[in-house]
Amino acid sequence: MKIDIDRDGCIECGSCEALCPAIFLLPSGEKATIVEKFRRDDSPGKGDVGEDLAACAKDAADSCPVTVIVLS
Repeated sequence: MKIDIDRDGCIECGSCEALCPAIFLLPSGEKATIVEKFRRDDSPGKGDVGEDLAACAKDAADSCPVTVIVLS
């Protein structure tokens, strides 16, 4: 599963990290990022995860109040 975060639109609410810390990280004072081991092309806003984390990723995307997390 591919994950893309529109980091420019992120409001740093922390819901993604709270629901799915295995994938999402919200460093203090920064926009949401994907944890390093799942990053695609060394981009903090792009990642790939296996089906074992799909439900977690979907919960985080669904909880984002500004809908900046896109799954494909």
